[in-house]
Amino acid sequence: LLPQSKQSSSYSDRDTTEEESESLDDMDFLSRQKKLQAEAKMALAMAKPMAKMQVEVEKQNRKKSPVADLLPHMPHISECLMKRSLKPTDLRDMTIGQLQVIFFDLHSQIESLNEELVQLLLIRDELHTEQDAMLVDIEDLTRHAESQQKHLAEKMPAK
Repeated sequence: LLPQSKQSSSYSDRDTTEEESESLDDMDFLSRQKKLQAEAKMALAMAKPMAKMQVEVEKQNRKKSPVADLLPHMPHISECLMKRSLKPTDLRDMTIGQLQVIFFDLHSQIESLNEELVQLLLIRDELHTEQDAMLVDIEDLTRHAESQQKHLAEKMPAK
């Protein structure tokens, strides 16, 4: 199949002149550029709602605090811990051991969240770097396409 397709393309190339094939390539490049720009705009428009949805899913998937298992006789405490809204009266009714368990649990949650934050910040920085590189590439390609268009526009009237 490959040799035949090469032959058919070579026949079609013989029918068209070099100028026509160049303009077809430029048109193809410009249409691809417009398509990519439209896709990028769509992706950027969807980024914020998708991020919000992901945050909601992660909140729902976040597992219950292990403190809830240690305080089964106080079910409202586990709910308050999940919402981070303990009242002084709740704390007053607890023993020192229970308070220490809550303290250590909160401390370990803080550490794990800090580690997660650092990882996410590193990922964000990498993504910003990639984005900057892509923007520079897009800018270079746009300049190249504009110079090609100018070059072709200058070439056409001369002939």
